[in-house]
Amino acid sequence: MSVRLVVQNRETSWFSGSDSAGYFRALINGEGLIDATESESANRFFAARPELKNFAKGLAGSGRDLVRFVWIDSDKRWFAVRIELDVTASGEQRSNLIAKPIEPPFGLTLRELDVLTLIAGGLSNQDIAACLETSQRTVTTHNERILVKLGQVSRTGAATLATDLGLLRLPTPGGGRNLMPLTAGLVDSRVPLPHDTVRSFVSSSLDRRPILIGTPLSTQGLASADAYEMLNGARLAVDEINRRGGVSGRRIELKIAECDVGDEADVVRAVKSLVDAEVDAITSGYSCAEESVQDVLAEYGAPYLHCATMEAMVDRVRQDRHRLRNVFQLCPSDINYGPRFIQFLSELEKSRKWIPQSRRVVVIQPRWSRMDIGFMTLERMARKAGFKVDLLEDLPFRNIDWNGVMDKLHRSDPAAIFLAYYFPEESISFLQHFLSRPANALVYTLYGPSIPAYRQQLGHSAEGVIWATTTGLYSDQLAIGFAERYERMHGQKPGHSHAGLAYDRVNILATAWTRANNPRAFDKVIPEIRSVIHRGVNGAYFFDNVGQCAQSYPDTSVDPSISQAHLIYQIQHGEQRILSPAPYGQSAFMLPPWLRRKKLGA
Repeated sequence: MSVRLVVQNRETSWFSGSDSAGYFRALINGEGLIDATESESANRFFAARPELKNFAKGLAGSGRDLVRFVWIDSDKRWFAVRIELDVTASGEQRSNLIAKPIEPPFGLTLRELDVLTLIAGGLSNQDIAACLETSQRTVTTHNERILVKLGQVSRTGAATLATDLGLLRLPTPGGGRNLMPLTAGLVDSRVPLPHDTVRSFVSSSLDRRPILIGTPLSTQGLASADAYEMLNGARLAVDEINRRGGVSGRRIELKIAECDVGDEADVVRAVKSLVDAEVDAITSGYSCAEESVQDVLAEYGAPYLHCATMEAMVDRVRQDRHRLRNVFQLCPSDINYGPRFIQFLSELEKSRKWIPQSRRVVVIQPRWSRMDIGFMTLERMARKAGFKVDLLEDLPFRNIDWNGVMDKLHRSDPAAIFLAYYFPEESISFLQHFLSRPANALVYTLYGPSIPAYRQQLGHSAEGVIWATTTGLYSDQLAIGFAERYERMHGQKPGHSHAGLAYDRVNILATAWTRANNPRAFDKVIPEIRSVIHRGVNGAYFFDNVGQCAQSYPDTSVDPSISQAHLIYQIQHGEQRILSPAPYGQSAFMLPPWLRRKKLGA
């Protein structure tokens, strides 16, 4: 087949009818041969743009006889293209191809043209966002601008106008299947890709943007030490994944939004800034704004992996599973802490390694309605074991009067004290006040001592403290290797809780992104997170339950291959040693120094 190209330099408006002014014209026969004898510049033009010939061949095999579309060359020049099949008197099939240089019609941007093309293909905002690797929020904004520019009041009107005027971009964003059964989609699906290239589905740039993990970070005050543990664990995971080639060839990057976790408005502001940055997932520790954060991110739709450790947050997902389907709690809930405390005391007493000097225990916790350590179960188990429980629950988050608390403790004369307080700063202050006036009692607290700053500030004074975490760093080879790599990267050893958890959750996300093959396809990524079983340095993660929460061994699961061990540590000779549960325990319980002194004194 021969092609004849006629090139004129004058550019005119969006073409209509048969006016050929300003067109590149080609005639292509059924064998794909080109005859362009009328213009040397036409020869050069067509030889440099073989895609146009391929589109003509695609139309010939589509079963249709006419297609109109917009084509943009490598120099970002726009062309209105019309291809029509014709049959000569001798029965030869040939294609009349007209390509006219144009200004962007209706003032559309390149990305708006992509969105309009996919609207015409019948794709939803969610599908368009996944195809273009952007957010639904951005697609919605493009929709609004497209309707204004086209003078339409609905997506249907815009789609109809785009089809009528040929405002469909080829190659189709995401592939010709997105426009089928429209003629443009049939044509595009039959266009072969060059053997040495791969079509990019992201039309605005050949360089695919990095995958972004957003993290609201408390840089001072409450939880700052814990936040940096999580940040450093995440940085190690990101570095290792990127060194392996990233996720499907794309780098992962962390995007930090600083905030004060004790200020609800500030936390929400930070999270909204990450949404505006169109991050692909959000990870967080704990804050006073968890409900508000979940509501913001439910609307956004990206995976949200938090470690608030609160049963109240898990129950929100249970009660509103569809709306909060993207919310995952990476660690088992706080509701397990109380029962495990009583169970541990009973095990110690039964082993005769500890003989309680009274039958009273004191539970100290902050004034926070959303925190639930399973106190009712704790109290029931305590009664069965012969203990009476005193509860001190009127404490604020900050500036606690520990002297007043110590007065109450001594009046109660407990055998064990359970400090149900998350933040390491106040845990440190409590122990300092306690050791100035020690009671004849065990001190059992939550994961605050996992932070290196706890032992650094307390030194030998931390000896003998018992603490529990529903997510903690194991002592196996997997965890040892993680700790060694963490120390090489950051110049210090990791803590025993959230550094490992943050490392694990980046790897969980990377696995889900790889399996979904598109981080922006949130509705594909989220089921992958639910279905994956990940064995990390903090144990095993499996979220296929109504609350989308990690399971606790042995509290809520008897299968450690799909759960995390509820670890109980004791600080012994300056080291963190796991006491329970089996088979994870490393050491036997030791009486704390203040109890040994009292025993010797007696």
